[in-house]
Amino acid sequence: VLLPTDVLTDLTTRWTGHVQRQITRGMSGGYVGEEVSTAIHARLTALWHLDDSLGGAPCTDSARTDLTMITRILRQARRTGQRTTDLHYLAAEYARFLGWAEFDAGRPAAAHRAWHIALRAAAEVADPAHSAYLLANLALACVYDGQAATSAGMLATARDLAGTRTTPLVAAMITTWQVRAAAATGDARQAARLLARAEAEYERSRTGDDNPAWAYWMVRPSHMAETGRAFLDLEDPATAEQLLTDGLTALSPEAHRDRVLYQVWIATAATRRGRLDAAAHATAQALDAARSVESGRCATLLTELAAELAPHRGSRPVRAVLEQLEPA
Repeated sequence: VLLPTDVLTDLTTRWTGHVQRQITRGMSGGYVGEEVSTAIHARLTALWHLDDSLGGAPCTDSARTDLTMITRILRQARRTGQRTTDLHYLAAEYARFLGWAEFDAGRPAAAHRAWHIALRAAAEVADPAHSAYLLANLALACVYDGQAATSAGMLATARDLAGTRTTPLVAAMITTWQVRAAAATGDARQAARLLARAEAEYERSRTGDDNPAWAYWMVRPSHMAETGRAFLDLEDPATAEQLLTDGLTALSPEAHRDRVLYQVWIATAATRRGRLDAAAHATAQALDAARSVESGRCATLLTELAAELAPHRGSRPVRAVLEQLEPA
């Protein structure tokens, strides 16, 4: 399934010719109302799920085009004060998403440019949870860039910014990424403390909480791919493999890009434990999932996995997957 049915419905039925005419009028100085906001929100939701399924690279052009459209509406259109706030939020979240898509595509400079735009737009909204989410995105990118200490500082700031003004689910998300940053600095005790905190925050979340729409992807902290990767950084591949395997079981069927992350890190953990047949199987699964994903981040991780497996080429299953992996 490429997209959930409700997302496809939003994308195909709510983005109507009538709304397009309203947008055109708005960009020429006319009035825009709730229908425009509803349609843009629906497109944004569809892009979130396309990113889950296809990876960031195929989503960047649409996100950039829609961000330009929203910016023009903000500059030109007549609207109420409430609509102005909503449009600033949409600008901030589209720019945040564009930054994420560029990061996943393997273009960090473009990602940081988009995130800086997002932070400026977010300042007009006064939404602490969303501002914290923006900082958390930047911080996670820093971990991948080898700047673990910077990431840890940014995530602490994001957690303080969100404070008690957000839901337990959002708090758990930020704290879980703090686990990854702490592990990347080599601080096992801090990573364990933060994971316990994230789990406790997640347990306090309840159906009916007023969670922001962008938090739809959050799962139990111990099931998140970044948590499993944290234990690889802490040289505990057995725990990493167990957590990643449990998380993979709970993963949404549409999350093809995340499936690559889980399988790559399961293969890495299995390799480090000497479980070469399991490592080869997970690698084959990662390659299968990667065929439907366009993600520079995944490509980099697969290259790193090939280097991890290379010393074990004498194993027939490993040699077989390396023959597939190295050309890919």
